[in-house]
Amino acid sequence: MKQCLKPLVVSLLLSGVVSAPALAATANQADDQQLQRLEQQVNNLQSEVKSLKGQRVSSKHAVKHKHAHHTVEASAPASVPDNANGIPRTPNAYLESFPIDPDVPGKSFVSTGPYIGVPFVYSGGDLVINSPSVNQDVALLNIRKAIRKKLSALGRGDEADHAHLLLSGIVEGAASYQRPGVGSVQTSIDLSAAELDGYILGPSNWTSGLIAFSYDDANGVSEGSLNNNARNQNSRIYLNKAFITIGDFSKTPFYGTIGQMYVPFGTYSSSMIASPLTKAVGRTKARAIVIGYQQQAEANAFYASGYAFKGDSYVGATSRVNNGGVNVGYHYAVGNIHGDFGGGVIANIADAGGMQNNGNSTPQFGGFGANGNGNENIAHRVPAMNVRGLFSIGDHIDLLAEYIGAINSFSKSDMTMNTHGAKPQAVNAEAAYTFTAFERPSSLALAYGKSKDALALGIPAQRYSVALNTSWWKDTLQTVEFRHDVNYAAGNSATGTSTSATLPITGSGKPDNAVTAQIDIYF
Repeated sequence: MKQCLKPLVVSLLLSGVVSAPALAATANQADDQQLQRLEQQVNNLQSEVKSLKGQRVSSKHAVKHKHAHHTVEASAPASVPDNANGIPRTPNAYLESFPIDPDVPGKSFVSTGPYIGVPFVYSGGDLVINSPSVNQDVALLNIRKAIRKKLSALGRGDEADHAHLLLSGIVEGAASYQRPGVGSVQTSIDLSAAELDGYILGPSNWTSGLIAFSYDDANGVSEGSLNNNARNQNSRIYLNKAFITIGDFSKTPFYGTIGQMYVPFGTYSSSMIASPLTKAVGRTKARAIVIGYQQQAEANAFYASGYAFKGDSYVGATSRVNNGGVNVGYHYAVGNIHGDFGGGVIANIADAGGMQNNGNSTPQFGGFGANGNGNENIAHRVPAMNVRGLFSIGDHIDLLAEYIGAINSFSKSDMTMNTHGAKPQAVNAEAAYTFTAFERPSSLALAYGKSKDALALGIPAQRYSVALNTSWWKDTLQTVEFRHDVNYAAGNSATGTSTSATLPITGSGKPDNAVTAQIDIYF
């Protein structure tokens, strides 16, 4: 058809061009009408040729697309509801949603996914700003198991030979007003957090890994990245976490992880903007190895893990693995009550982040790892324990409580509280009620925290907090928090180890109050 039309079109076009001067010369009305008819016929033929060309190109593309994604069954496949919104999809929809052929070995693709620790299904426990950062390897293995289950439902039963990279991240801004018990009012507008996570899946079903880059909002010559006090110039990007995990929860409940991570000691869950007091006492980041067991059960499941690492603080020799611990717990569901309870121990609490750096500058104790006003060589190790429980009642009430405490006291040459060796302890308890406001998931949370022998860590003796959380737009969180801190009473004093003499840290006995508004956007 195309070969027949092309000579005809060319001939008509040429005849129109050649005859146009003669027709114009005669100025005959009949000839003018004939010319208009010929021109109209040429235009119609040109439109037909273009249409045929378009159909031929579309046909080629359809054949190529069909071959790239393999032949689809002639019979209509059963539709599969989409994960979150119930949109019907065919099993081959997965194949059609990526610009490459995932069945070619060695090929890979990059996609974005939910920020780790921020679920899409909301309840009081889900609206957590400071989401738990421990046991992240277990959370990722559960995510991968869910991904594989979804792929299987879409007709993709195996992801072997494919390297997948799931990107997620968060940007967080905050504005605050603080009225300290001692000193003047402080106000601030800050980029309080920014993070980019890369979750590496495969190419083997047994291997995965995480790389997390974070932004540091600290400023000044002591904590910032540059030797000045400019806030924006101290916005360094650093490697926060990076680890490799070997495990497949669809095949075995056992797993192993090695790299830089928060070791599984405590959970530090909170619905508040401000970190719980327990975090300063116990949360520990290390380059560690973890061996764990996570029972794969729908309702009731036992879990346990053991870990070891070379700590920053030391007694005697420094070049050896000198810290570690165990963590155990149980997920349960009884009727409309479900939750988690567990506990653990760590061999040396001196490696916790809050004990390595409390923010004080010389001449006060800045933590065991602080330059100039700290010392990692301690008299003896101080083991600690953790006990925790998280409970959800129905769809609206969530309760949590956690305790972190040293089992023994520090030597008086390392950390003191008044005249004795300090034995730091902290507890955090929260209650959250979930409701819907203006058709948006929302949560009202109350929290109480208490510490003992922790004046040297720069945290208050008691903390009362209330926070309102909501998610007005998709993939965002908004929070307003009021915090009331009761500082250690005047007359209390604390010191810490140092390579040089330090001034004692003293209690003020006066409360601090703060109001903070925060917004998060994540993907």
